Amino acid sequence: MNKPEYSLVKKGCGYPAEFREEAVRYWLSSGRKASEVASELGMSAWSLNRWRKALEQIEVPASGACAELNALELAKENGRLRRENEALSRQRDILKKAIGICSADTPPGGSR
Repeated sequence: MNKPEYSLVKKGCGYPAEFREEAVRYWLSSGRKASEVASELGMSAWSLNRWRKALEQIEVPASGACAELNALELAKENGRLRRENEALSRQRDILKKAIGICSADTPPGGSR
């Protein structure tokens, strides 16, 4: 028996292929859990994961400078970079506060 192939277009499907692609890209670039994005979009996380698998199996023809990266890989990278940026911003803010505390002049009403 052959392995079933995933397809973005199935008979009786409630969501158009464009919506499925955008939903998967949105999920991967957001850096959030599939269940969070799925509930926001009004669908199941199972469907979102199945759509991702289907998109990963579709081969994208090589064209342009980013031929080796398809849209899903770009969305994943975008999500990873967003999470890294948030972590670095938090670290920077903590360091700014620490520098402010360490370099503060004499506290009001007291002496060092």
